[in-house]
Amino acid sequence: MIVETQIATVLWDIGLIIILATVFNFIARAFKQPPLLAFILAGVFLGPFGFSLITKFLLGSEIHLLGGDIDLVKQLSEMGVAFLLFSVGIESDFTKLRKLSLVVILGGIIQVFFIFGFVYLLMNFFQALQPMEAVYLGLILAFSSTMVVVKLLSDNFSIDTLHGRLMIGFLLLQDVLVILILPILSNIGTIFSPGFFAGFLFSGAALFILALIMSRYVYPAIFRFSFRNSELLFLTAIASCFGFMFLAYALNLPLAIGAFVCGLSLSMLPYNFQIYEEIRGIRDFFVTFFFVTLGFQLTPVFFGVLWKTVLFSLGVVLILKPLSLYAITYLSGYGKRVSLFVSLGLAQVSEFSFLLANQGLENGLLNKEFYSATIFIIAISMVITPYIFKYEEKFYNLFKGVTLFPKSFDRKRFYNRVLWLEEGKSVSDHIVIVGSGVVGGSIARALKDTHPLIAMDQDPDVVEGMKHENVNIFLGEADNKTLWRKLRLDKAKMLVLAIPNIGSSLRLLRYAKEINPKIVVFARAHTFENASRLYEEGADYVCMPEVVGSNVFLKTIIEFLETNALNHINVLQDEFVKYLKERSKQSKKKPFVHRDSI
Repeated sequence: MIVETQIATVLWDIGLIIILATVFNFIARAFKQPPLLAFILAGVFLGPFGFSLITKFLLGSEIHLLGGDIDLVKQLSEMGVAFLLFSVGIESDFTKLRKLSLVVILGGIIQVFFIFGFVYLLMNFFQALQPMEAVYLGLILAFSSTMVVVKLLSDNFSIDTLHGRLMIGFLLLQDVLVILILPILSNIGTIFSPGFFAGFLFSGAALFILALIMSRYVYPAIFRFSFRNSELLFLTAIASCFGFMFLAYALNLPLAIGAFVCGLSLSMLPYNFQIYEEIRGIRDFFVTFFFVTLGFQLTPVFFGVLWKTVLFSLGVVLILKPLSLYAITYLSGYGKRVSLFVSLGLAQVSEFSFLLANQGLENGLLNKEFYSATIFIIAISMVITPYIFKYEEKFYNLFKGVTLFPKSFDRKRFYNRVLWLEEGKSVSDHIVIVGSGVVGGSIARALKDTHPLIAMDQDPDVVEGMKHENVNIFLGEADNKTLWRKLRLDKAKMLVLAIPNIGSSLRLLRYAKEINPKIVVFARAHTFENASRLYEEGADYVCMPEVVGSNVFLKTIIEFLETNALNHINVLQDEFVKYLKERSKQSKKKPFVHRDSI
């Protein structure tokens, strides 16, 4: 009877969390605020800052279920992080990060140790914290949030931009470092133990080797069969994730590393995109729990004791960390714009920092006041991040005149190696194509030999591939006003907006009509609302690929129903199938292009 009551209580609390998260999300949408803010505020509403509707999680009480002790906060948070890293692993393509390896690995390590060292030494010098508290605070502030940044990059269609790849590279390195640090801090006495490090490296290597074996010899056959049924595909992917998490647990590794390694093994399959789509629901479910539980763990107990530490920590996260990342990226030769976007985008605290703080509290190394203060810092920094992404262009315009380093650094090292991607031939009375994925790329290939044109895309791999096909194209983002002049829209005949981001399309459309009222603008839209907005801003023709495709599809179906014959419908089927096979072979040879860049 006691167990049944406890189960009912858990189900009630879970239902309450989902309901409140949904209600606050509706409110946030109505006021055009980020969902992340809604989830944290829902947690605050449920917690001691609000109406204390859920207190078991906050007090860390253990609920006895099926003979095992489960700390629901820790488990739900770890599952949220694990499934987020599982999805990141599925989408990861390390061939794209290969060119960034030096700045990501060396620069990332320098940034983490700089922030950690600065915080630790300063806290010890002023004796503001105990030595172990200073260690934990330095580590907590050093890492940035993969969960928040990857979601925002994806929402803003920026995951394949140069600054997006740099950010993901830094984040993946930080995730590896924090995963290495977690087991060390769990037993501080093993920090100088060769046996511990040998065992840890052996366990990690074994997990990666198993992932490679599964990806090459086992998964292709399993997923080829399960791909035929969406339910079976979903269950197979989730089962694989849990299998690797169980194996990681058995090897004394964090669950998150098992999930991430499993995701990497699935990323090598041709079905990785479909797998990603299938597991998004369960990922979002656990991620919601992570942010809500983060919110209801906020307590006011630290205000009278650690408020100076909180202000100092926020200063480190929002000022010192961005400055260090800006210096590292800029001195590596990426220029002001990319460096600023990278540094501002990583100005928050990692979800792993929550696990670090929770681990310190469980081991008796941190008190409740310190733990609550770190939760507050994590939550505030995560809430601020969506607004930084939203106004990053304005931040750039505000600070682009500030010079911290000699301009000679703008064109060094890696930047020199991609400079040729940023230069296009000067033409006039031409066609401008912005966005060269499937839609824009097809248009550029069809017109390149018969009409003068300039194309632009934000993905270096796409630009490089198009250049090899003799397309006049350069690397750039649609929102980069300094690059708009290269398009020579004032002398252009036509502008084709083939990018999926409606905000970028509208801004570039207004600029084009302002400097060249006679220019003809063809645009692409995903929704009827966006198509209407493009027409209102002066677009001459707006194409909705989904609508066009459905109309053609319907027309073909009606033709078959009227004639009951397939002969005239599949006249070009053989040629089309041949074309599809050729394009499929080409895409397998090229690096994976993220779906949002299409």
